[in-house]
Amino acid sequence: MRSVVDQGHPTPTFLSLGAEAGVLDGGAPGGVAESDIVFFVPPRGDEPLSSRARTVRDADTHRVDRTVEYFDSIGRRVAEVYVSGTGDTSTGSTSERLVAELVRCVVDRFGAANVRRFRTRITGGAGDEPLVCTDGVLQTYRTDHESVRDVAVVCATAAGTVVGRAWVTVAVDGSAAADRIPA
Repeated sequence: MRSVVDQGHPTPTFLSLGAEAGVLDGGAPGGVAESDIVFFVPPRGDEPLSSRARTVRDADTHRVDRTVEYFDSIGRRVAEVYVSGTGDTSTGSTSERLVAELVRCVVDRFGAANVRRFRTRITGGAGDEPLVCTDGVLQTYRTDHESVRDVAVVCATAAGTVVGRAWVTVAVDGSAAADRIPA
């Protein structure tokens, strides 16, 4: 295992862990079809994280699955990043663009520090077409640690063809969550 986040650095977010695992910064294998970044406890910036990675390659299909687990200083698993795709680098720039657009939509709306889970699935290619993202709240609830909201994000071409989806769990102000949960 190796150290990922050293003391004194900002709190890790889904962006920093995704980039460290090679998901969001172009380091992922070829065309990323699916990714899942999840925090099991809210991240803290004052403790170092270490990581352990497993990569499985299928020679017949050229599929690559990678899981990176993150641990705190006492060995608790605090986050995990999973990515699955093909080793075909010709589709890499398309999936990177679509994931980047989904990330931009989520960060613009909720902020990177509030994201507790970020799952994506790329379902098509968009070429150079303009992309439009829309989102909708699925549910709001309280976990053991905080109030959260599940949100679905859809990325489509201007013609309406869906090319990517994200399912996001974000931390919300406790009073806002209480307003939406029936008694």
